[in-house]
Amino acid sequence: PSPHPSDERITAQGFETGRLLRRLDLLEQSIAEGERALRGSIDPASGEGRPAARGGHREQILSNLAVERALAETIRRVLASRR
Repeated sequence: PSPHPSDERITAQGFETGRLLRRLDLLEQSIAEGERALRGSIDPASGEGRPAARGGHREQILSNLAVERALAETIRRVLASRR
């Protein structure tokens, strides 16, 4: 049997919107991880502190965050235009 009842067919726009929502969720998770890496964090399993990223690693995270934030904003605009 089909995972979608016949009266609830997925449209191309509905499919694309779903993909954009999933991509936005993944981007937001990645942005949050990058921000934690920049400021350091506590390991939930051990309770030990994780140091903040430094040097080249910090620069790479900052670069990634800039790209991810821009992409997330673009996706938000596209989703808003579809409402």
